[in-house]
Amino acid sequence: MRPELLEQQVLAMYDVRGIQSYIFKSNAAKEIVGASALVEKIITDGLQAYVDSQKAGEDETMSGYMMDWTKDDPKAFLEHPEVEMQILFIGGGNAYVLFRQGGECEKVNRFLAKYLLDRTYSLNLAVAVVPKTDSYMEDYEAINNRMREIKASMPLNMPMGAMPFMAADSITGLPLTRKDTDGNYYSTEAILKRTAFPKQEDEKIFDNMVTEKGNSSTLAVFHIDGNSMGNTIRKEMEETVGYEDAIAKMRQLSLRISGNFRETVEEMKACMDALTPKIKEAGKHKLYREIIVAGDDITFVCNARLAIPAVKFFLENISKKGEFSACGGIAFFNSHFPFSDAYQVAEACCESAKKRAKQNECRGDGGKVGNFMDYQICTNIRASQLDAYRDRHYMADGKAFIFRPYYVPFEADKWNMNGKNDCYDISRLIYWLKYFAQGEKSQEAPMARSKAKKLRDTIPMGDAELDGELSFLESRGYSGMKEARKDAAIWYDALEIMDWLIKEDE
Repeated sequence: MRPELLEQQVLAMYDVRGIQSYIFKSNAAKEIVGASALVEKIITDGLQAYVDSQKAGEDETMSGYMMDWTKDDPKAFLEHPEVEMQILFIGGGNAYVLFRQGGECEKVNRFLAKYLLDRTYSLNLAVAVVPKTDSYMEDYEAINNRMREIKASMPLNMPMGAMPFMAADSITGLPLTRKDTDGNYYSTEAILKRTAFPKQEDEKIFDNMVTEKGNSSTLAVFHIDGNSMGNTIRKEMEETVGYEDAIAKMRQLSLRISGNFRETVEEMKACMDALTPKIKEAGKHKLYREIIVAGDDITFVCNARLAIPAVKFFLENISKKGEFSACGGIAFFNSHFPFSDAYQVAEACCESAKKRAKQNECRGDGGKVGNFMDYQICTNIRASQLDAYRDRHYMADGKAFIFRPYYVPFEADKWNMNGKNDCYDISRLIYWLKYFAQGEKSQEAPMARSKAKKLRDTIPMGDAELDGELSFLESRGYSGMKEARKDAAIWYDALEIMDWLIKEDE
């Protein structure tokens, strides 16, 4: 910390970097779920551990350290000089903390860095510190700008890997350092994650999610992220300057954002519970597992057939709770596919959805950004480089034969999209999914399964082959396909995942 900050009041911002990659670094369910539990409240737990360490040997409580930002007096730091440290609020996984002296902040920073090392072994802590002024908004902008600079230049430090003469973990490359009671060797990081695994959980949690182990063992990881949350905060706070009003208002806003996203997550979980009997007789096993819910940052692992209904449900409902929208990305993968790579694909799909959502022609009144979702089947670890992967594998005759990402409308477009996204509406995908997925020729599902698969294999061959296949289908009584040829890219999107549709008659 700069010497001039040691004797003055400062505002600090804490951010733990690489949480998602840390969680999905392993393929073992026990380590993934254990890591999720380990990092859930890592910053607040670390700050509390610092306060507890300062209490050691003292009889009286340290009233100068205010930790419960949801309930304490928001003006305590401003009005009571004996308050040494107060958490302003926590939002988006970041903690904002006021310190009476920069010297105390420096001690906390050192403690937290060691705390993360001891608890997680490899997570990195990013800390930004600015001098406190009388203007909250100026300080808020300054500290966020400072954090962006730090993240851009800060290397992700990793522990030393295994030396040539050491046994190493086959996935992470970390040296094997400990042995469990069954005689299995693990790295220090893996042991920490396994120790944090909740005792009430089943170690076969992901195996229990698949529809039929060995036959239909497809899972999905989906990642949802709020749109333009920084702009939402700035808009709500633009007329609030001083700390006296800003702290209480910012706390209310942070709680409202996290509360609305958490409420929608719980509604989505209830939706998945309701759909579970249509997939398989689950018994006591759930077909999904929450991995991260931190404000507007959400990640789940689930049975493949739950993924699209769950993300669609969330996006339809989050925007009913205020001026919120979000984008989602789904990665479908076989249970033996590396979890870390699957998560990266889901994150890339979310970014793909955001890219389309933020195009000027897709925005609503006042530049509002709508809800979009994208998905990808993982057959190759290079799929995380989504654009390059799709350019290589989803192009025919110089154009893409897939249509995603899709728009998820809500409340009759309350942001007045004026039909801008009708062509991307997910209802078009759902229509063709139902058309192709039933597997027999009937009024409800006009195409037989064998012919649907043949159409799927023909689309990537190019226009000439597709025209020939459509003529054949017309000759077999599948009328209207040529007229709907403009939807060929949507056909492929639907045909790729038709086996994972939850049929209405099931």
